[in-house]
Amino acid sequence: MIALFLALILLPLFPLSMLFNAGLQALPVWLRAPVLLACPIAGVLLLDRAAAPPEQYITPLQLLAAFTALLYAWRLLAVQEVFIWARLQATSAWPLVWLAWLHGLHGKALMFVALAVTIPAALLMVLGSSLSERLGGAYLGLRGRIGPAFPRLTCALVLTLLAALAAPPFPGFFAMFAVLKQIPAGLATVVLAVWLLWSWAAAILWQHGLFGKEWPRPAGAVDLSLSTGLLLMLAAVAAVLGSIGGWSWWMH
Repeated sequence: MIALFLALILLPLFPLSMLFNAGLQALPVWLRAPVLLACPIAGVLLLDRAAAPPEQYITPLQLLAAFTALLYAWRLLAVQEVFIWARLQATSAWPLVWLAWLHGLHGKALMFVALAVTIPAALLMVLGSSLSERLGGAYLGLRGRIGPAFPRLTCALVLTLLAALAAPPFPGFFAMFAVLKQIPAGLATVVLAVWLLWSWAAAILWQHGLFGKEWPRPAGAVDLSLSTGLLLMLAAVAAVLGSIGGWSWWMH
């Protein structure tokens, strides 16, 4: 039971998720992405060691996970700040790890699900730092679209958002199908609703960052370096090809 309680802290459900988000926001910017990645890794390792909860707690835990996922997905619709968007999206995604675990997904498959839905949020944290350096904040839509001023940064942001909303062929797409394959129809409806809300929220963020008047490029501000952009593109391609190459694991 101790492992289960620790997993609840690292993969928080409501109301522990409120404390986690407050703590993450209070951390220095450079530390947020590593913490966001470390928590689900440690949480899944603990879940693999934890015994299944008593029968009378399974249904309440499933309902709490479903509520947490929907709550934070809904909150995304009102967010324009990239740091906040990233941590709320991760908080909405982690309950899906709980649902998959409660219905028999363990080991490497569970770790893949956790990483596939968390890595894009961590990358958004990194890109949020880049936005803050160039725009004075990671808030999109304040003065117009950023594409003409920072095309490489905008491209990286768009690709990362596509990964965050689990669009094909990014790893999150296969992770969502792995979860849907494990859970019953009622919970699958909730997961599909969460998936839809992520897409809606990402579309709103795109609208703020990619449309409207052109953002005036501040004096002395530079775009992402070409080498950084190429590294991000190669990382995205490697993730896509790796997940496609291993697509069959969730079919068995």
